[in-house]
Amino acid sequence: MGTDTPAEIDEAVLAFCATIAPGMPEYVDVVPGEGAGIAYCFDNAAAQVARAGGSIAYGWAIWRWPGRYFEAEHHGIWRSPERKLLDVTPMLYGQTRILFLSDPQAVFDPGRYRPNLLGAEAGSAVAAEYVELARARAAILNGYGEPGVEHPITPADQARLGAIEPRWMALYAELERG
Repeated sequence: MGTDTPAEIDEAVLAFCATIAPGMPEYVDVVPGEGAGIAYCFDNAAAQVARAGGSIAYGWAIWRWPGRYFEAEHHGIWRSPERKLLDVTPMLYGQTRILFLSDPQAVFDPGRYRPNLLGAEAGSAVAAEYVELARARAAILNGYGEPGVEHPITPADQARLGAIEPRWMALYAELERG
C-alpha cells in the first residue's frame, strides 16, 4: 500500500501540516501538462506558466499512510491567471488529485535540495521509530547531494548507515504487515 493522498483533511492531517507551514492544505486536481514528466514538478509548472501565463505555487504535496505516517514532499504546481491551482505533473501511481500545502517560503532553488519531511501517526510506536530512523538516515544521505546521484560515501557514514538500515527496513516490513 504505502503513502497516498489523504482521504480527508482531518485533525491529524492538520496537525502534521502545522509542523511544516502555516495555512490550510487543499485538494488540487492533477491534469498533466503537455510533455510533463513524472518527478519534474518545478519544470512542468514553469513550462505551463510559459504556455498559459499564471505563476508557480510552491509548497508541499502531503501524503499519508493511514495509521502509520505522513510525508511532505517539496512540490510546485501551476496557479492559473485566474488563480486556480492545478497540478500539471503526472503522478507516479496515477493519483488524480493531491493534497497541497502552500508554502511561499519553499521556493525551488536547484542548488538546495529539500528533503521529504516525515511525521508518525499518533499511537504507533513502530511508525514513530521508523520515522526517527528515516530522519537519521536522510540526515546522512542528504549530506551527499541529490538522491539518486552517485556520490562516494565515507566509511564512517557507511558504518552509520549500516547500523540504521537493517532496523529501518525491518520496521518498514512491520508497517506493511499492518
